[in-house]
Amino acid sequence: MTDSTPSALAQILSSVADRMLADFKSSGIAKHRGSKGTVREAQLLNNFLQKYLPRTVLAEHSGEVIATNGEVSGQCDILIMDPSTPPFWDEEDYRIVPVECLYGVIEVKSFLDTKELRSACENIARLKSFPKAAYHWDNVGQTRWAYGRSWPYVPTVGIVFAYDGLNIDTLGEALKEASEPLPPELRVDSVWVLNKGFINWTNPTNHNMDMCPEPGAGILAAEAAPQEMLMPLVAHLNNHFATAWMSALKVTDYMRGDTWGRCARFWPPQAAETNPPANCGDGMAEPEG
Repeated sequence: MTDSTPSALAQILSSVADRMLADFKSSGIAKHRGSKGTVREAQLLNNFLQKYLPRTVLAEHSGEVIATNGEVSGQCDILIMDPSTPPFWDEEDYRIVPVECLYGVIEVKSFLDTKELRSACENIARLKSFPKAAYHWDNVGQTRWAYGRSWPYVPTVGIVFAYDGLNIDTLGEALKEASEPLPPELRVDSVWVLNKGFINWTNPTNHNMDMCPEPGAGILAAEAAPQEMLMPLVAHLNNHFATAWMSALKVTDYMRGDTWGRCARFWPPQAAETNPPANCGDGMAEPEG
């Protein structure tokens, strides 16, 4: 006979789900739409992510992401980053971070319908397309297999989380339609609705759940109670982020073309015949490396 007693982790996550739902309902007293958004993101961050994300990553809410090619994202609900990330701007509860240090982004919704899901798919696809190029490449040879190919860095993961929403079958169909025009690496990696269940990609060979969409992957929509849904979410986050790594950020790549000052005077090395820098007076050159 199989022991049907829930594991200790399942019992803990059941209590967490109850707390998340209770806090979400109580946040309904917030009248302003923006205030509700801030509250729901903070609740997910404080009640769940900060407790169950691997300590290899750092989660923060409210911020923008930039890339060396000048791309700037819209406001992101929750950013999952390398702990060494130097924010280019960090003021109260808002930050701007380089895409090279970004491991994942979570779009958080109060109620997820097909329109909100399609919008989330578009936002995540755009952010996933940002180039990750400003590295010192000190992990030469280290790669990450995802989306049917090998990467020299950890590609950005895109997740949608909602407290409530339409039935999971309808949302699964909407995800399928929104994903079909996109290559695997630009697709949403998973959808989680606390009051309904979750949607995940399946392996094209054995049809088991995969951590990300591979070429030819299927989609699985699973109905689940809040207490059941958090367990696969913990596993999903662990699979993505427990082994996350990055080469050191090369911050000077974000400064190309900028003036660093003007040469006021130049002292050549002693006992050497040296001409002053050609650009003296036009702006200081960026140091090599």
